[in-house]
Amino acid sequence: MRYVEIVARVAPGDAEAVCDALRDVTGADVWIERRFSQDDLETDARIDVASPAVVHAYASAGGADSVARSALAAMTRASISAAISTCMVDEEDWAESWKEHFHVERFGDRIVVVPSWRTYDVQPDDVVVTLDPGMAFGTGQHETTRMCLEALERAVRPGARVLDVGCGSGILAIAAAKLGASDVLAADVDENCVRIARENARKNAVDPVTRVDEGSLAAAWPFDTDAHGFDVVVANIIARAIVELAPSLVAALAPAGRLIVSGVITARERETCAALEAAGARIDAVRAMAEWRCIEATRA
Repeated sequence: MRYVEIVARVAPGDAEAVCDALRDVTGADVWIERRFSQDDLETDARIDVASPAVVHAYASAGGADSVARSALAAMTRASISAAISTCMVDEEDWAESWKEHFHVERFGDRIVVVPSWRTYDVQPDDVVVTLDPGMAFGTGQHETTRMCLEALERAVRPGARVLDVGCGSGILAIAAAKLGASDVLAADVDENCVRIARENARKNAVDPVTRVDEGSLAAAWPFDTDAHGFDVVVANIIARAIVELAPSLVAALAPAGRLIVSGVITARERETCAALEAAGARIDAVRAMAEWRCIEATRA
């Protein structure tokens, strides 16, 4: 089915009124596109209040010209100055269309991430992770996830205990289990991520050895018990969180345990390494992909 998309560029303060007017004209919902500014990849985005807002509305394809005239008349009645344009668009299932860009990918020598809706002929020695990320971060396409997967392939040994902090889709926890880890604990503060990670663990048949909990690192790792530390701890989050959690991340390691952290932008690399060293870790390697860094360390 085809639709007429009505695009109105207006002053930021008029956006809500324009939404009401276009909603009356089309009888359908509308949305506002605002310009955002962000100082860096870790800073919260802010609405740029000086830039025009763009209001989008949709109407059935019949009578495109009359819809545009009606929209302009509605703006005039509301004494709103707006630049209005229209174009024809095809209906698209946005909930599914993103899947076209998610393909089978290999990481390192053995790990292969396969979207749940695609087929793959498994090769000898492949470690296959079947994934449906849903609304959670972690498909393997982002540089930080790629570097963590490749580091896990080097670090995880059969029987290892692994902790995944900020597990997202569960991709790293599942990969660790598939690499031979006998006990994997994954944690995330987002309940949607926890639900998705649990489902992905079940689909990959690693749920018997993989536990996914909702909560922070402090909730996931029982510091007040005599539990042994983890052989591998991986945290693909952001530098600010890694710096804050550095003492807990290192404390969660078994003696000589391996720490893998990513989501660190170039400007925060030195600060993150310093925090980990102050917490008792020895930096072994720093890998770079684009503006991102993956830091590998050992509990000293």
